[in-house]
Amino acid sequence: MTAPRDPVSQTTRYLLLPIGLYVYAYVVGFRDYGGGEPKFNVRNYGVGLFNFAAALKLLEMTFSRTPPQRIITSARPKGSPNGDTQAHEVYTQNVAAKPNGPESTATKGTMREVIEYLCDPRLLHYDIKMAQNSHDLETRDTANRTSFFLSTLFLYSTHVVILDLFQTTIQSLPNPGLGTPEGGSIFNDSIPTPLRYIVSSIAVLCTGGSVYCGLQAGYNVLTLIAVGLLGQDPSDYPPIFDKPWLSTSIRELWSKRWHLVLRVFFTTIGAKVGGALLGDVGAVLGAFTLSGILHDWTIWGMGKGTDPLRIVGFFYIQGIAVILETMWGKLTGKRVEGWWGRVWTWSFMLLSSHLVVEAWLQHGIGGGQYFLPDQYRPILQLRNLLLGK
Repeated sequence: MTAPRDPVSQTTRYLLLPIGLYVYAYVVGFRDYGGGEPKFNVRNYGVGLFNFAAALKLLEMTFSRTPPQRIITSARPKGSPNGDTQAHEVYTQNVAAKPNGPESTATKGTMREVIEYLCDPRLLHYDIKMAQNSHDLETRDTANRTSFFLSTLFLYSTHVVILDLFQTTIQSLPNPGLGTPEGGSIFNDSIPTPLRYIVSSIAVLCTGGSVYCGLQAGYNVLTLIAVGLLGQDPSDYPPIFDKPWLSTSIRELWSKRWHLVLRVFFTTIGAKVGGALLGDVGAVLGAFTLSGILHDWTIWGMGKGTDPLRIVGFFYIQGIAVILETMWGKLTGKRVEGWWGRVWTWSFMLLSSHLVVEAWLQHGIGGGQYFLPDQYRPILQLRNLLLGK
């Protein structure tokens, strides 16, 4: 059994919490990381996302009664060039053989442990279920560092090009200001009604694809630095997505196939608060509401205010959809799955995503500069060449 924190340590955490939260708020809301350049304003979005994630970590660490339990892995076999990977395989076998789960040890609060904990949003070294689910997605050769590095570099290049395709498509739509740093609406009133919603749906699909590719590319960069420059174990950087386009229910999309980077905190904080108020229904709505607040907070950092009605509202609606799917299963005895489940998932997401995408693009996210300057974006330059620009 893990020993609880000593009273002095716990009281110190309570006293320091307001200071930490204030610092996070100040960093997001009162500093400009775009250098006054509109196309770099998206950097403020990224800073807001990082700081909200750090704030969730701070809340979790403050109110936890016991230190984090780090999963014990086997030591590096001496004289082995692939010691990290072999140790991981031995550890996996040991976990499978233990009926009560893996062995773990309380962290001691060293600076290295603190940094590792803050930089491990999925808690792969602390949550065995999350670790196993994430490692099951791996298709790269983690036993060969060079092969893993080259595979990740290829994935990064692919994601950047596809991101450029999506962003160029958004910037080519006939909507004033859409895809610019100043922002614009996905709805163009000058276009006849049927075509207007086809255009808005294209913007929604491309924005969703951009989010997917952008997160993938960013994670690829982190992986390349960690494995290539810092010499970390490739097995510590498993994929963060599981082909979300194959989802056959809203529950499957958000609980399994979409990225699970901050899922631990949505469930341990948002779900706990909501569950204490409204039981199981409140737990679902609490988790999604906290996710909505996170995304709304990051928009605030761009200097154009927040949009809780559309951003938090979008995520709240996702919770309602999950609850409805659960009710459907209880009433009919059938799960939402199969081809009709996929049709339902795509249809619901396409319709409901109009809310959050409209808010994002009006704030100028579609016009930001991400991984490549405009002159080096291959799809954008190809479009300009074809159009004679």
